[in-house]
Amino acid sequence: MFPRSLKNKVLVLVVSFLVLGPSLIFSSTQPEALKRSPSYKAIAVKILETIRLPKYYHEGLFCDGNAIWVSNGENGKIWVVDRASGKAISDITPIAHFTEAVSRISDNRFFVTDWDEEKIYTASLDKESLNPETWVSVRPAHPAGAIWNNNRLYVITWTRGMGTRFDLLELDGGMKLLKTIAIKNIQEPAHLAWDGKNLWITSWYDPLVYKVDVNKWEILGAFRSPVSKTTGIAWDGKYLWLTGTYSDLYKVEVMG
Repeated sequence: MFPRSLKNKVLVLVVSFLVLGPSLIFSSTQPEALKRSPSYKAIAVKILETIRLPKYYHEGLFCDGNAIWVSNGENGKIWVVDRASGKAISDITPIAHFTEAVSRISDNRFFVTDWDEEKIYTASLDKESLNPETWVSVRPAHPAGAIWNNNRLYVITWTRGMGTRFDLLELDGGMKLLKTIAIKNIQEPAHLAWDGKNLWITSWYDPLVYKVDVNKWEILGAFRSPVSKTTGIAWDGKYLWLTGTYSDLYKVEVMG
């Protein structure tokens, strides 16, 4: 039997866990850093198409067949835009108030990040609403871009303080933290795409998009973004799609 004082402490811990939910445990040791490859080079791209978007606070992009989802930050819904017509075909109600990114896990399940809530969620889509299932907190960091590549979940976080720290989290499908990579060579990294082999990271500060080898944690190269304050990026199987805070959608071909 536990003493009464110990029982109370255990009860407080259990209640706190149920109310606050689990948190990712960050290592106190210096994390591995994303470095620039010795063979780093400029990447040539070609702009193929532009789709006009209404003005809002555009964040992450997600390609869903012939449609592309546009997350809309603070108090915004997620627009589903038909890529052929360029028209919005539906709106999705997000989990909370500042959706950053959505990435599909399976047919009707998704990973979702929310900046204000400081959480990574798993969620299911019920008609036109995302409903949370499980979540982990990244507090005191804010999660931004996220991408699931069918093996690993990658999430960008910003930790505000005397100077903002940028990290790339590598997690498994159960949102268990496997590795933290310090991002020191990309200013204000925003969102992520996966092309089947490499990771692409946008910069909100510089008009650049970076290609990253996740096996070596090296930046292989970069190209100049067609938009200022670049946020969302997605891979449709052949082309990249980009947007910015107040920008339209751009279809981009990576040359060579």
